[in-house]
Amino acid sequence: MDIFWLILGGGYLLSLVVQNRLRATHQKWGSIRNSANMTGAATAQAILHTNDMGRVAVRAVQGKLSDHYDPRDKTIQLSEPVYGVPSVAAMAVAAHETGHAIQDKAGYWPLAVRTSLAPFVNAAARFGIPAAVTGLFIGAPLLIQVGVVGYIGALAFQFLTLPLEFDASKRAIAQLDRLQLLNSEEQKGVSSMLRAAAMTYVAGAASSAAYILYLALMGGRWFLSKPPPVPPPRLP
Repeated sequence: MDIFWLILGGGYLLSLVVQNRLRATHQKWGSIRNSANMTGAATAQAILHTNDMGRVAVRAVQGKLSDHYDPRDKTIQLSEPVYGVPSVAAMAVAAHETGHAIQDKAGYWPLAVRTSLAPFVNAAARFGIPAAVTGLFIGAPLLIQVGVVGYIGALAFQFLTLPLEFDASKRAIAQLDRLQLLNSEEQKGVSSMLRAAAMTYVAGAASSAAYILYLALMGGRWFLSKPPPVPPPRLP
């Protein structure tokens, strides 16, 4: 098997396995009602109230697993299966996103960096690979370098996201324990949900690293196979 397809296939397979694991974990704990009978929205509101963060809004958004915290307008946006559902999974997801809001209040620097760099990184991730691949086909080393550098920036951004997500999960568990909202079995469920969600970021970073390795090998192969330039004729 070609080494390049092996690299790309490995990254894709890892992402597929992790996404399936997240869906299965969410399906399992999303069907179990939490003992506090609190929806995701109620969980987020309870944590915000305890931390004197009443100015942060909690809103419902369409989609599944589309939950996020927006530091620009200070809103926790929860998907429909989280916002109004009193499940263990909904509680875990809501607490995690509220953890990001607590990071914002505490001035957690990785969140500030991610927020400020997000527009540039999104553009680099979108156009980096097409630029590099185009450069490979037309034999333009500068275009390859620009594309790879842009995508490496997006990769570094994903690695910055890892401690941010792990810290938000840690804060989420601490807040749920503080409010005494979970029994022992639900604690296992919340931990399983948060681990599965965190692994999606790990898989994303690993897949990006695989693409970078692929481009580096392709670029090196193209460079080594290119005949040396013909020297100009000497002047008499």
